[in-house]
Amino acid sequence: MFYSFFLNMWIMKKLDETYLEGQVTKGRITTKEKDMIISTPQI
Repeated sequence: MFYSFFLNMWIMKKLDETYLEGQVTKGRITTKEKDMIISTPQI
């Protein structure tokens, strides 16, 4: 649910790794999803 939104925000450099880690802690995305987002190139 949140994965696509966070992925798009990551690509546009609107999020950083610290923010994504917080979302994992809150249960909005999984650690695997966070790792996939971080491995995606940013523009």
